[in-house]
Amino acid sequence: MDTDALIKLTKSSLKELIMSNISVAIPASVSNESVREGKAKGYSDALLIEKNIRDGKINVVKAKKKEAKMMIKGLQLHGGEADCLYIFAQGSYDSVVSDDRKFLDIIDAIGMPFLTPSALVVYLYKSGKISISAASECLEKLRAMISREEYYSAKDGLR
Repeated sequence: MDTDALIKLTKSSLKELIMSNISVAIPASVSNESVREGKAKGYSDALLIEKNIRDGKINVVKAKKKEAKMMIKGLQLHGGEADCLYIFAQGSYDSVVSDDRKFLDIIDAIGMPFLTPSALVVYLYKSGKISISAASECLEKLRAMISREEYYSAKDGLR
């Protein structure tokens, strides 16, 4: 999961629901971006993310860049986004989670599976982990933070 998705899930109060239903791993750079830099800027969500890491609810993975360097060569990715690709390549993960359109376009172009925060909500509903009403409530919490297109696409996914 990249920083953008992690922060949106935290701000919308959906992070706990997501973490109780799927395993969440982030690269160390995403931990740094969301916790250390977030705390330095006074963002309260940084404290919540830090607590989840400390409690073992979010697994911080060190990216082994040498093993996957060729994967992102020429893609103009840096920091947490690049490291998300590195840890995906080195682990047994189902998908990358992001809400950054440029990043999603890149990983879609290279054929890597991905989900957005709203797609995670649809996944939880489709897999029977949450009810339709709970999924609808979750999408409403995300609505102000996601594009209109993504919101309506997720609503359609609940049918």
